[in-house]
Amino acid sequence: MNVKSLARLLSVLTLLGAFLLPVESVISWVFFSEFHTLQLFDYVVNFDVETVSISARIVGGSLAVAMASIKAFGLISIRQTFLEAAQGRALSLRSVSYFRRFAMISVIVVILNVLQNSANSVILTWGQAVGERSLTITFGSAETQALFSALLFVFVTHVLAEGCKAKEDNAAFI
Repeated sequence: MNVKSLARLLSVLTLLGAFLLPVESVISWVFFSEFHTLQLFDYVVNFDVETVSISARIVGGSLAVAMASIKAFGLISIRQTFLEAAQGRALSLRSVSYFRRFAMISVIVVILNVLQNSANSVILTWGQAVGERSLTITFGSAETQALFSALLFVFVTHVLAEGCKAKEDNAAFI
């Protein structure tokens, strides 16, 4: 598979992902009881599903949709990079600019995921008796790996931008 074909495929997949992220967020909180039993949530606290009120589900769902929207924006940004590559402009300034946006959003998402998981621990335990509620803040190896991957993306975008600048300088010289 050549670069253009791969870029076209990835542009379709990122568009699909950008659409599905918010939809999944809504569905998982609307049908919370069913999704809870399937263990699709990454729980950091023990809680009783019966104590999670409708208002807590609305707050949790709203937070999840907001996060999914930020992630979707990142996917739309990287999709633009793929579309540029599909047109034979993989290293254009526009392509690099969209990749840089995706990289920065990736760093932000890592941080916001930690905050969202912490908020979810409060949301999921708020209906429990006082003393059984909890706030859990986690930053483990998965978050560390995600952060360094996102930082690597940021670094790569700087290298690509330097390459684009050098390409423009060389074109202006000739």
